[in-house]
Amino acid sequence: MSVLSGVTHTGVQARRLPFWLGGLAVVLLLLAALLWRLPDFRDGVGAQNLEASYHVVLSLDALDESGVAQHWWLPTVTLGGSHDKQVSWGATIPTRTGDYVYTSFSSYGFLAPYLGLKAAGLPPSLHNLALFNAALGALTALLLFRLLYLVMRRNAASRALAATAATLGCLLAVFSREALLSQGLLYWVQSFYQVLLLAGLLTFFHYLEAPAGRQRTRLGWLLAALVCFGALTEWTGYVFGGGLAALLWLQRRHLPDGQRLAWRLAFATALAGLLILLHYSLAAGLLPTLKAFARRFLARSPNNAHLADFFAGYGLSFGLFLAAVAIAGGVLLWRRRRLNWPRSTVLLLVAASVPLLENLLLLQHATQFSFDRLKFIFPAALVIVLAFRVLKGGGRALLAGLLLVAAVQNAQTYRSDLATYAGWGAIDRQNQALASLVRGQVDLGCTLISTDMTVRGYGSLLFHRSIHELQRQPLDYRGEQGACAGLYLEGRDFRVDLPEYTRARLSLADGRQLTYAKVEGDWRQQ
Repeated sequence: MSVLSGVTHTGVQARRLPFWLGGLAVVLLLLAALLWRLPDFRDGVGAQNLEASYHVVLSLDALDESGVAQHWWLPTVTLGGSHDKQVSWGATIPTRTGDYVYTSFSSYGFLAPYLGLKAAGLPPSLHNLALFNAALGALTALLLFRLLYLVMRRNAASRALAATAATLGCLLAVFSREALLSQGLLYWVQSFYQVLLLAGLLTFFHYLEAPAGRQRTRLGWLLAALVCFGALTEWTGYVFGGGLAALLWLQRRHLPDGQRLAWRLAFATALAGLLILLHYSLAAGLLPTLKAFARRFLARSPNNAHLADFFAGYGLSFGLFLAAVAIAGGVLLWRRRRLNWPRSTVLLLVAASVPLLENLLLLQHATQFSFDRLKFIFPAALVIVLAFRVLKGGGRALLAGLLLVAAVQNAQTYRSDLATYAGWGAIDRQNQALASLVRGQVDLGCTLISTDMTVRGYGSLLFHRSIHELQRQPLDYRGEQGACAGLYLEGRDFRVDLPEYTRARLSLADGRQLTYAKVEGDWRQQ
């Protein structure tokens, strides 16, 4: 009996070997990508949309410095000093204590790194935020490998083919330019939502494959919870939840409990919206919250963007991977009459594609911020692995070769794109030098700071103070109780929301007026 048991166990292990080897290959790819990017995970490295990471680090500091009664666990941008309150900041609204909170996204995408770094004992910084983001990227890639492998096996692929195709499909999640950047140095809410979206897709697939009964019921409740939490985190969650509900409703004749789950998902999505509205309204009032949400939606709408720029952005984010997806999609269309896909495969592919509608609904955001294209990875990877199931030896080899070339090309794009921001390192050092000069003269904690520029995360982090933005003249610090000096900053944008300060005027309590001007990269007192 023991001999038979040992033989059976050995047979099971042998059958699982391709899956574990494929997973190991993905881990090695992730490790290679991490080691290659580690030098980029530091201050002074410029990148597209880097202002987002500075914003998050500022919010993590602000959450630490103020109590819950001030920020309500919302994504605050107001630091804890007495002179930091009542300072407006971009598209934010104030709580009743004068702490301003961000309204384009809710709090969970900010609380995730806050709690993650706390658990790891790491302080908020670009470096530590990038490491946290890379961990999210690794989790996403491994979950994607599992999903792709299961889909291939469900479509009667051998274990070796399933593992190989799934590994190649994961190249999109590891070496696309967007994954390299937005699951690394650049962190924003979409980076965290990738895990939630993929967990939802994996749960949906298991739900479709499970027999009717208790197991499917449990999976349905889990899916509803993931949909609700995803919608609480990122606006794509509403599109995904609503799309899944509509999909299940249309399939109610084929899925005995699909109609019930459709209603459950619709309720979960609506509940998320009500909870967010309630959360913000308790902190800042109902009417200001509604107005802020409406303004952000209109600002990010298709009226403020062009489709040509949108498609160019996708070209930057995925490069030759788009060609691989187009070829794979063409193969599937060409062979569509011979395909006999299980219903779960078709519905999963549709469900993975539904979130892309958010890119069109908020076209301006998807055009300006490249991380909003991350969600394309999942339907693209599914199309690629399904093409491997259809193709034969030569076709598979050509598609695999194209994917490897695309990975190299995307890595080169990532590196060359960072090179266009190479000037940021010197500007950051010069800005840091100015901050040190000012600190040598005054206590920044009681200095009233204003600027002729817009203020975002970087400026507030640099001086660790709230800064009055878009002021044509210096504010008179004598008009603010407890202020000991005044600082007025002038400059220009190196890139969007990344300032290069060129001149600073410092008014001291003893009547002195100090002016610093940057000449050929050096600060000179005038």
